[in-house]
Amino acid sequence: MVEIPDTIKPHLKLLGKYHFWLLALLMPLVLVPLAFTADATLISQIEKRQTEVSGKLQAIEQLARSEAAGYEQLGHPQNEWAEQLDRTTKRLRRQIYEQWTAFWQQQQNLRVWPRELRSDFIQAVSRLKPGDTLSVRFLERYQNTVRQLVRKLPARLDAAEQMEESNEPGRRGGGQRFSAVQEPGMVDGELTDQHTVTWDPADQSELYASFNWQKPPSTTQILLAQEELWVYEILCDAIAAANAEATGPHNATIADISQLAVGYRAAQGSPSGRGGGRVQRLESATGGMGMEMGMGMEMGMGMEMGMGMGMGDGENTGPPPNPRFSSSGQSMGMMPSDDFAADDLGDSDGMEDDTLRNWIYVDATGRPLTAEELAGSPDTKLAHLVPFALRGKVDQRKLDLLLRTLATWPVPIDVRQVRINPENGLDSGGPRNRRMMRDALPGNQNSDSFRRYDITVELRGMIALANRPDEDFLGLSDQTAEAVDLPAEE
Repeated sequence: MVEIPDTIKPHLKLLGKYHFWLLALLMPLVLVPLAFTADATLISQIEKRQTEVSGKLQAIEQLARSEAAGYEQLGHPQNEWAEQLDRTTKRLRRQIYEQWTAFWQQQQNLRVWPRELRSDFIQAVSRLKPGDTLSVRFLERYQNTVRQLVRKLPARLDAAEQMEESNEPGRRGGGQRFSAVQEPGMVDGELTDQHTVTWDPADQSELYASFNWQKPPSTTQILLAQEELWVYEILCDAIAAANAEATGPHNATIADISQLAVGYRAAQGSPSGRGGGRVQRLESATGGMGMEMGMGMEMGMGMEMGMGMGMGDGENTGPPPNPRFSSSGQSMGMMPSDDFAADDLGDSDGMEDDTLRNWIYVDATGRPLTAEELAGSPDTKLAHLVPFALRGKVDQRKLDLLLRTLATWPVPIDVRQVRINPENGLDSGGPRNRRMMRDALPGNQNSDSFRRYDITVELRGMIALANRPDEDFLGLSDQTAEAVDLPAEE
């Protein structure tokens, strides 16, 4: 312990006695300088923050007075911005409406009602508004006239008309049907005028059955059926154009058609290969032509069933019912099943018109739409996308000509699938192989008697038919806007 010297002890006693007063004198001397120092620091920080805030405010003022390159007409977010944006949106909608109108007018020469229906019918149907109906006499007239309109389709592509009324459900031909040997230009064994194209009579009859109505149709059914007829005419005219330079079936681009379908008959549950299960392998065959024919027919039927009904993807169980196709077995080329019989659908007179829209249109991906989905699908507002399927024998040297003709047709034809030899086997029922079998007989060898470059080609896609322009759908509520002239259908 440190010992305090005796000389210091009196001073310590004096300091202890008066320490309060001594501290009272020292504290101001220490605290006052510290207070001034802290105050100066705080003032400096405040001035610094004020300078930063002033700089931000000046930057905002400069930004409000500046203009962005490419957006001068809009300016910057300010009081007038919403009004300027609204004017720009209306201008864009008006441009869309003008393009929509031009698209509609380009197809007016295709949307012509047949003269066979007579002028009073054409005037009545041209004046129809949403929700209106035709009189009974017009409904019956279309029912009796549409059959002869369908019978004119083969002539458009230069094929013999062989549509027959039958009580048996229609089924698609081409490799899955055996018939007697019959040459092109032969009908029921009798020689007729030579035609460029041979159209499978079974497919023609299947098409005819969908328009052969036993009861007067509704107004909705007439409008949808006529639209379907227009699409058939488009395809027939395109095929005829692809064969324009042909002098006969021997040098035609496509000389044999086993399937020509649109709408419900052409719709696929798994379009464009969606869902998988579209490629199947064949075991090596050593049995010759007979085994190849059997394998081709078996695999062809299996693949058709998988495509049409969506087998293997676990999503599609088959097409929804459509009253127009309930009695003719039109289920994508398949025979009608017990759960798709006409009796299960009830009387067609009591069926709602919306059911007629099941699977007749597709969306932009090619997926068929039900009547409920069609009402809310944005892909069908501007145009109706109608699916189509074309299968036949094509000269492989002219396949590009056929595709180019479809791609450049005035009406947009979007080919989504091109399948070569889809049945993986010889088409024993087709005209070419019947000729090959005939030429194989002794004494009939002739290298020029059949089309040696033919391949089976299946084309699938969609055709866009413009809808009437609708200002309300685009939100153009300005009644003073210049009206666009929409020519009446002739």
